[in-house]
Amino acid sequence: MQETKLIDINDPIKILIVDDDKIIADILKDLTSTPEAERSVSVCYDGNEAVDRLRNSYFDLIITDLIMPNTDGLEVLKFAKKMNPAVLVIIVTGYASLETAVIAIKEGAYDYIMKPCKLDEIRIVINRATDTIKLNRENKELLRKLQEACHELMALNKLRDKAEKSAGLNIFSSNMAGLHDLYNNTAPVNYIDHLQTLSTLKEKGMLTESEFKSFKKHYLNILENKKVSEKTGDE
Repeated sequence: MQETKLIDINDPIKILIVDDDKIIADILKDLTSTPEAERSVSVCYDGNEAVDRLRNSYFDLIITDLIMPNTDGLEVLKFAKKMNPAVLVIIVTGYASLETAVIAIKEGAYDYIMKPCKLDEIRIVINRATDTIKLNRENKELLRKLQEACHELMALNKLRDKAEKSAGLNIFSSNMAGLHDLYNNTAPVNYIDHLQTLSTLKEKGMLTESEFKSFKKHYLNILENKKVSEKTGDE
């Protein structure tokens, strides 16, 4: 199997025509080609050549005769599907039967055309196949964009989760004392907030039991000194 080929949605559709009748092969080529550059058409005049080409080249659509010497259309179909399961294959033959039609469809043929047939009928089948290829490309491109968007969203969610976790580690609110206040010998404005800070730090494992007691004693001493100062002032 060939490695997955990255195809731009605007790349030409690559078509391979396989028929041991050179006149019919050239007619099919003219019928399949378009004035625009949206299709790239190649021709092989026997099944062996087609297999070699498929082994080394990528094609979106194959139009092959069924009855050919050495390597017939069914073998080309099987090998093409082995190399690229997404390839579309149209079987064209004058020896159609229900049995060969069923076999071709089971092997993955996109469509089955019996000779003799009008050129317009072949053109309709080919156009339908190329429309299917375009739709498949559009779907793959849409899926690729959705996957990219999903990966970007997952990355953003990871960044958000990290930010939330980091914010959760910041145990100080805007109204809560900071560590620099704990070492400040001036009297704090709100003792309750400072004591809550000490308790939170202890719960988070950021203060040991002895450190917690030391800070608590520090605040009690400041509070006691403040009361003594106020009492002296009153006298």
